[in-house]
Amino acid sequence: MQLMEAAFNSALAQANISKADVDLLIYPNVTRGFIEPANSTFIAKALGLSCRNFDVVDACNGWVTAMDVINSKMEAGEIRHAVIVNMEFGMSDGGPVMPKNFTLESPSELAYKFPSFTIGEAATVTILSNESPKNFRFSYISRPDLSDLSTISLPDWKLFCNEEDTPRISPTGGEYQFNSYAAALHEDGRNEAINVFNMHKVTGSDIHKMFIHTGSPKMWDHIGEIIGIDDKLHHVGHKTGNIITASIPFGIFDAISRGVVEKDQFCMGWAGSGGMVFSALSFKL
Repeated sequence: MQLMEAAFNSALAQANISKADVDLLIYPNVTRGFIEPANSTFIAKALGLSCRNFDVVDACNGWVTAMDVINSKMEAGEIRHAVIVNMEFGMSDGGPVMPKNFTLESPSELAYKFPSFTIGEAATVTILSNESPKNFRFSYISRPDLSDLSTISLPDWKLFCNEEDTPRISPTGGEYQFNSYAAALHEDGRNEAINVFNMHKVTGSDIHKMFIHTGSPKMWDHIGEIIGIDDKLHHVGHKTGNIITASIPFGIFDAISRGVVEKDQFCMGWAGSGGMVFSALSFKL
C-alpha cells in the first residue's frame, strides 16, 4: 500500500491535477485482497478519493481493459480524469504461488508450475485526461475454450465451471493456487497474438515502440520476428519478471525514463492473458 501511494502521488504531480479532479478509479489486477467489496474501495479510501471506483477482472489483460472502459467514458464526455492503480504482489507467503508452487514432487509438475518461477511484483499508477479521447484504438480476440490453461481458483471453484475444466485446474488443489500451462498457452496463443495485431492494419515502419506483456520475452521476440517488428519491442521482463497487469504501463514509464521513446509518436501495446484474451491497442504517446 505504501508503494502504491508513492506511485499515486508521483503520478498526480506529473499530471498536475488534484485529487478532487479524479472522477474514476479502476483496480484491474490479478492479485487482490478482496472480492467483496471491490478492492478499489480500499485503494480509494487510502488515497483519500471519493470518486466512483470499481474493479476490472480480466487476468493479465486488466490494464488494457481498464483503459478501454475509461476511453469509452471519455468519448461519451462522462469523465475528465481517471486513475488506473496496478498492484501486482503475488509472491507473499501463503499467496497463490508461495510456497506450494515452489515445491516439486516430480518434473511433470513443471508443466503447470514453471510460470510461477517467473513472477515479479510492481505497483504502477496511470492517470488519463479527456483531452484526446480519439487517441486510442483497441482490438481483442477471445478464446474462452482455453480458459482452463491459466487459473487462480477460489474455494468451491468446481461449482462455477464444467467437469471438463477440472483436470487442468485440480493438480495444484485449487483454492487460490496459481496454475499455468505455459507451453500450451504459447502454442495456442502465438497465432492469436499475430491475428489481434493484424486487426490494426499497421506495419513495422508505422510503429515507434511496442509495449508488451512481460509473460515471456522470448515468445514475444519470436512473434515479433514473424511479423517483422522485433526491433520495435520494448522489453522490461528480463529486469522485472512477469509483472502481470502492470507490464505495459511500467514499460511505458521505463521507456520514457530511459529516453528511448519520443512524444507524439505512434505506439502500441500488446498482451495475451488467461481467459484466454489477446489484445492490442494503438495510440500516440
